Amino acid sequence: MRIVSVALQAQGDPTPATGICPLLHDLLWAHATPDIRMEHVRVRPTAAGLEAVLFVSAASDARARADVQKLIDHVRRPIAAHGYTVLALPAADRRTDGST
Repeated sequence: MRIVSVALQAQGDPTPATGICPLLHDLLWAHATPDIRMEHVRVRPTAAGLEAVLFVSAASDARARADVQKLIDHVRRPIAAHGYTVLALPAADRRTDGST
C-alpha cells in the first residue's frame, strides 16, 4: 500500500470552515472508482489550508501517483467550488508495510 499526500490551498480565508474536512473526505470517496484502489483517506487542516492523505493499493509509487492524479482530475472542480485549489499534486509516497 502507498500513501499519497495532496495539498489543498484555501482560495480565501486560510482557516478551514467547520465541516470542510468531512465534506472533502466524502467528496474524494464519492469519486474514487474501483480502479483507483483507494483504501483509506484522511483530510486534515494545515497551516496553508488542507491536506488529503490517500492510502492506495499500488505496486509502485508511480502507479499510486497516477491513480491519485486520476482522482484529483475528477474532483478538482468540486474542490474549487468549496473554496480550495489543489496546491501540490501527489509528491512523496511511502509504503505502509515497511518495504520499498
